[in-house]
Amino acid sequence: MKTLIINFLIVVTLAALATLPSCNKQEGMNKAGYLILEDMPGTSLNHMVLDNNHVFYFVTSEFDKEVEVPVWSSYMPFRYYLSRKTSETGNFEVMNDRFVNGKLCFDKNNHLWCYDYKTVYKIEGNSYNKIVELPPNQGSFQFLAVDHNNNIWAGGMQTGLYKIDNHLNITHYDTNNAIFPSIILDAIHIDQNNTVWVGFWGGVIKISDDQWIVHNNFTSQRIWCMVTDKNGHLWAGTGWSDANQSLVRFDGTRWETINPRNDNNEIVQGTVRSLRSDGQKMYVVSEQVKNLTFHSNELLTFDGVKWEKVHEVPEDDRIADLIVDNYRKIVYVRTSNKGIFKIPIK
Repeated sequence: MKTLIINFLIVVTLAALATLPSCNKQEGMNKAGYLILEDMPGTSLNHMVLDNNHVFYFVTSEFDKEVEVPVWSSYMPFRYYLSRKTSETGNFEVMNDRFVNGKLCFDKNNHLWCYDYKTVYKIEGNSYNKIVELPPNQGSFQFLAVDHNNNIWAGGMQTGLYKIDNHLNITHYDTNNAIFPSIILDAIHIDQNNTVWVGFWGGVIKISDDQWIVHNNFTSQRIWCMVTDKNGHLWAGTGWSDANQSLVRFDGTRWETINPRNDNNEIVQGTVRSLRSDGQKMYVVSEQVKNLTFHSNELLTFDGVKWEKVHEVPEDDRIADLIVDNYRKIVYVRTSNKGIFKIPIK
């Protein structure tokens, strides 16, 4: 019986390893990409952002070989690194070799924040100031964003919405003191007018000058991502449960379904997982699944008139993130396993 249990744990461990985001250092060089991962600490790239001075910041990881794990245990210890590069070709500077696992964000004062499923941190050197920590059995954070007044907004699954001001005062909006048609919050976007848009399962909440407006008559699906285009129109990525509606647009008056298309003008069906704008073009990630698991994705662009497909990015590896760098005129496409690709902004 003990042997069967150990074998089962081995299978579970291998299955978990297969789902971990990884990025082989030698796979970062390709026709559309570059070897930004050469000499990075660790073996897997978990997150990447740019600070206000256009410096690259990374969270990377590897198995922690210094931690002894019993042979019967399924626990997999990881070691996380926070590092940065001032340029694409520069060296990695390790800032913390025992970092927490989480996603990074810089506020308007270029202070570093980090969040994981349960905690929002403000990073002070090598110290982690826990600003919000969820109870063990209550929800998980899905997003964090900074508005023009340097307020931090955070929310997610069954968390309500948190607002943290410059003095670290916290306001918590939930079903008791705010309009929340759903307890599932998936996405946030702050536009050029400092309007906060929060996507929930079935619609979008607009927060402007402390006024809340709920839009929930245009979809029954989850809102995975949002962005505003050069005309100030809000776009929201949906999909999954309805293949005929994966992208919607709001012009301030009405919502309409938009069909993503490739450069052959063929409709691309799938779940729109990511939306970005460089100020002129929009970047749309459409994900397809088979047997309820990831199968492929496509990166599309739209300039307001013409759709185009970005062929340089592999379709068989999940696009984990898009980072728009208007300073270098590059969109960095971070994939789960095949490195980082860069697409010129034209």
